[in-house]
Parts: sequence; structure tokens; C-alpha cells
Amino acid sequence: MPTLDNNFVTAIIVSHNGALWLPEVVASLAKQRRAIDQIIAIDTGSEDSSVKLLKGAGIATISTAKETGFGAAIKEALSNSRVKRGSESQTEWLWLIHDDCAPDANALKELLIALDQRPAVAMAGPKLRGWHDRNHLLELGISIASNGARWTGLEYRESDQGQHDGVSEVLA
Repeated sequence: MPTLDNNFVTAIIVSHNGALWLPEVVASLAKQRRAIDQIIAIDTGSEDSSVKLLKGAGIATISTAKETGFGAAIKEALSNSRVKRGSESQTEWLWLIHDDCAPDANALKELLIALDQRPAVAMAGPKLRGWHDRNHLLELGISIASNGARWTGLEYRESDQGQHDGVSEVLA
């Protein structure tokens, strides 16, 4: 098994009125079998207790305007002086987490192993499952079919039975 210490991972949680989901999201990040090096949250004008929940969990939290989109929120988080950097010998990774995404305890470890085995890869993503029905597959990545159409590799309402557990190369 490869060492995962040569990676520095910053998880960035983007939240907007996510108080319903954030307790599970924060707990899932704390349970990662490969610890996250730093977690930063950026809240986009929540009117619920999102900021209080994030700060209560000891997560550095930045507040922005309600109109801030996901990409702009990530940019704002990265431009903040509180963001730590890895050492020169470490590869830095950003783990982008929406406020309704609760990763499996092995998610980060498996992503880093896959990246370690494929040094040319610059971006990786996990299998995404539904929040209310964790057997419902939402996304595996996106490719292009031979006719140029968008292809997800999923059937409508496909259930997760482990059939897509391997690593596959996709466009996004």
C-alpha cells in the first residue's frame, strides 16, 4: 500500500442554508481513515445555523454574500490568508465538499491511492450516491459516447450494488 503522507489535503466545504445536513457532513469528514490536513468552510449568506454549526465544530469559516456561486466561493476560500500550504515535498489537493455531501470513511484514502497510482491525473472524484437513498447512484463521472452524446454510464435510478466500484477514467 502506498504512503499517503506525501499529500496535503485541504477540504473546502461550501455551505448555504445547510444546517440540516452539516452535522453529518462534518462527522463524515472527521471519520476519514486518511485524515484531512485542514478543513475550511465558506458560507454563502446562510440564514439558518450553518455558520454556528461549522464554527462549533472548530472549522475555520469565511462568510460571503448569498449570491456567491460555488466556484467563486472556492476562489474566496483559497485567497484567504488562513489557508495553510503543504511542504515542498507534498502534493497539494483540494477536496471540494458541498454542504449535502457526506463522504464514506474510506473516500479520501481511496481517492489518494488512485491518484498516487496515476501521477498524470490532476483531478479525481468519487462515486456519488443519493442523500436520502444511499443506494441510488447519482454520478460516476461524465464521458462522451461514440456519437458525441454525454454519457454517464448509469441507468435511470440505478442502484449501487458494487458494480461500479473500480477506478475508471472519465472526462469530468
